[in-house]
Amino acid sequence: LTASKKSSPVSAFPENNTISSGSFTVVNAGIWHDDNDASLPLANALFPELTKSVFDLEKEIIRLTGSPLPAAEGMERQSAKSSLRRVPSTHCAVNRNAQFTPHVDSGRGLGQSKSMILGLGNYTGGEVFVEGKPYNIRYSPLEFDGWNQLHWTAPFNGERYSLVWFTPEVSQKDS
Repeated sequence: LTASKKSSPVSAFPENNTISSGSFTVVNAGIWHDDNDASLPLANALFPELTKSVFDLEKEIIRLTGSPLPAAEGMERQSAKSSLRRVPSTHCAVNRNAQFTPHVDSGRGLGQSKSMILGLGNYTGGEVFVEGKPYNIRYSPLEFDGWNQLHWTAPFNGERYSLVWFTPEVSQKDS
């Protein structure tokens, strides 16, 4: 399988099936440093139980997987003096049947340039490629540096969800 920024293979779905796809982001309001609830994404209000469950799942993955989490090759870790345990994220992208072309994320991590991705659903294929190397993320979390490492989705069959936890850079508020 090869992919480039100009073209990417396409996922196949069973004939006569309409498959919807999309993405939205939810924010962990408990740790997001913004005093204005109006800045929370609409998805937080539309899906409060899902929002809570997504961030509870991240905490449970951190607790159960240990330290450090499985990581993409070439991802730089924090220094040996600091903890390698993942810090809970402020944001999570919820993706359904989304196939992303090669890209790097915009922004910088707030003390954490690591993203963590997890695939869910009844699908085959759909690996995430990081710097050209495939990783099976179906029910298997993976950390990678989304801000510096080129990554994309391999073609897949079936219904594929992915959760991508991350913490973007935030600007300092004027006092």
